[in-house]
Amino acid sequence: MNPPQYVSTAVGLGVLHLFCKITDSTDGQRIIAAVKETEDTDHQVLSVALFGHKADVGFMALGPDLWRLRGLQSKLQQAGLEVADSYVSMTETSEYAPDLPEEMKMPRLYPELPPEGKHAFCFYPMSKRREQQGNWYTLPYDTRRELMYEHGKSGRNFRGRILQV
Repeated sequence: MNPPQYVSTAVGLGVLHLFCKITDSTDGQRIIAAVKETEDTDHQVLSVALFGHKADVGFMALGPDLWRLRGLQSKLQQAGLEVADSYVSMTETSEYAPDLPEEMKMPRLYPELPPEGKHAFCFYPMSKRREQQGNWYTLPYDTRRELMYEHGKSGRNFRGRILQV
């Protein structure tokens, strides 16, 4: 069975975070070509050097075509990078902030990277647990909304200095 030609998000963009190790067979020119082949008017790729021992280079790719993002991962691996860790997500607005003004929604759903004047990014995977003893979704909606408000409150201290994707 052939995969669909185009798998897309209904709203927002697919996001692929790749954290890679450089190997002896890594070909820098093939990496550059893979990034350039992926980028177009609808797809963005941000590459960064990483601190720490788990990976050497990171990529954050955004776009509506999830197969295209997956193709980037394959091309980077074929260029000799070893994927040490990866995450797939989607840009979204919070269901706990339904009254968010439109001018605040659009940059979250369709961000332009890198933001002007911002030369670094921080990544943390926000995972809502689904384990039997600690399932986020078994909490009452109002409790979840309150917890997310507190989470957002700390982030609002950085308004104008950061872009949340």
